[in-house]
Amino acid sequence: MSTATSSNANPSALLMTLPSYNASAKYRLLWGEAPKTCKAVCESLPMTSVCFHGRNSGDEALTITPSPILGVPQDSSENATIEHKMGDLYFGLEEAGKSYGGCSPGESASELCWFYGPAGLAQYWVSQHGPPHTEPPFVRETARLNCFATLVEETNFYDACRKTQRKGETEIIISPVYD
Repeated sequence: MSTATSSNANPSALLMTLPSYNASAKYRLLWGEAPKTCKAVCESLPMTSVCFHGRNSGDEALTITPSPILGVPQDSSENATIEHKMGDLYFGLEEAGKSYGGCSPGESASELCWFYGPAGLAQYWVSQHGPPHTEPPFVRETARLNCFATLVEETNFYDACRKTQRKGETEIIISPVYD
């Protein structure tokens, strides 16, 4: 497995590492199912950010991309789904005003997220009155996310993600893999 840059080929996978836990996961990119998502995410690599537990979503961990990845549709052309499962890697774009609080209140933000256990579903709070989602009452809505990669192997990664519930955020490094 090589993480060196290759000018003629797309990466085949992403390597996600949590250095403080000596944990890693390799996800095979789904170029055929989500080509725009794969391309946009890969263009932002390598990436260093923080990983943390999803606050509304059960067994979910995520990272906010250092700069928002914009212009990627979240529809059937990019394998978007509201059915989230362990073993898949997802991309989500949360535009400013899309929900209450959000991952970056007042600004657009994008995230990569994954589920480290079977009881996870990415959700966010929205106002029953609609945008700008600032007025109660609020309800939870399931996030439509692009499934763009699937787990190949992991070493301590899911256990480390589970620990973020109590220990908080930790550094994550995401690199392209060229096989």
